[in-house]
Amino acid sequence: MQNSISSSGFWCWLSAVIPVKTGIQVLFSCMIFEMLKNMNGRKVIAPSTPSSQSGPPTPLFLLSYVFAFFAFFARDTLLLLVFVSPAIAYGASVDPSWEKIVAAGKKEGKVVVFGPPGPDVRDAYTLGFQKKYPEIEVDFNGMQGAQVAPKLLAELKAQQYRTDLTIAGTTTALEGLVPVNAIVPIQPFLAGPEGRDLSKWKAGKLHFSDDGEKYNLVYGNRVQVAFVHNRDLVAPGKVKSWRDLLNSEWKGKIAMLDPRRAGGGLDIATFWYTNEKLGLGKNFLKQLFATQDIFMSNEERQIVDFVARGRYPIAIGPSGTLSFQLKAQGLPVELFGSAGLQEGGFVTASNGTISVVKNAPHPNAVKVYLNYLLSNEGQTTWSKASGLASLRRDVPRDHIPEILLPQESVSYQETYREKYVLMRREIADFINIVLQR
Repeated sequence: MQNSISSSGFWCWLSAVIPVKTGIQVLFSCMIFEMLKNMNGRKVIAPSTPSSQSGPPTPLFLLSYVFAFFAFFARDTLLLLVFVSPAIAYGASVDPSWEKIVAAGKKEGKVVVFGPPGPDVRDAYTLGFQKKYPEIEVDFNGMQGAQVAPKLLAELKAQQYRTDLTIAGTTTALEGLVPVNAIVPIQPFLAGPEGRDLSKWKAGKLHFSDDGEKYNLVYGNRVQVAFVHNRDLVAPGKVKSWRDLLNSEWKGKIAMLDPRRAGGGLDIATFWYTNEKLGLGKNFLKQLFATQDIFMSNEERQIVDFVARGRYPIAIGPSGTLSFQLKAQGLPVELFGSAGLQEGGFVTASNGTISVVKNAPHPNAVKVYLNYLLSNEGQTTWSKASGLASLRRDVPRDHIPEILLPQESVSYQETYREKYVLMRREIADFINIVLQR
């Protein structure tokens, strides 16, 4: 005998058990049944009679009969309660294929991640997931964006497939990893419910830095930090335009993360280079690097420490995440958003992007990890640690300073897009020429 009964048969069964008092109640009941039938994109099967079941009745099925019993003697319509419980049992069931993936991920027991530096960010990428999935260890390796590609490529060249995921800036992904096939399309790894439900994301879709929307998933952004400054040495309103940095009073007082390498320095240099109409462009770059004795470093921590100690009152390009951490420790470090300058703001994805490494050794654990990272819990924890706004709509933003929060009504230049990223070799070469003069 079939394991279900027809819709008409179900209503015959229902009418025999429950007295429906009015036509309105019948109409309302039909509406609810149709709603539940299409809930979660799957058909809800009306509960079959015990004799038609191949196995013993489920507890929720029996519960529906209890509700029906009380409905009969109470002479009232408890239609909703009678069949909501078995319908929920069908509609809310977990996808068995996903359960298999989770089980396989637990068996693999590990996921290896290259990510940004800093203890707070490390905790955000590890602790919540480890608590939810203690069987899967997160081996998290924090490093600067410029270090990711060389380290990963050395592994792949030696055919030592150790790493599963990279969390870094878009330059690392699009310029350092995609051209040498070091990362693979991420869509097959978005197998969990959080990766498939697009309704919770901005514009109802997932976002990517690459034009083909395959390799580098972007899950957060912020208005780029123009610079970090010592609040005791740089008065409010002192810098209103990027061109103010050309004033003689700032000569020898500016540090910058090397704009010839992947990172915030190159991101900001990209904005300068591509906005000649705003009074920037190549001429601004020439003047800045030729006349202002800019101190350049590859060490973000070094230049932010210099700001905190007052050696260099202004630093361009260091990690906003690191700067937030030092500010939270009470150091006189402030972040100045690019939207506060006359030339306007631009948006960076910073290190709020992720890619799957070629020949990832723990593919199922990768799927489980991505599903957690894209969840409300994963994104909330990450956003609070990183200072970036999640592109997931239901994640709070009240912890992000207003000057760094993208506004829905404002159109920003998105320097993390592929067309800008692919210009960065040209930009680095131009800066090299200027510095050699």
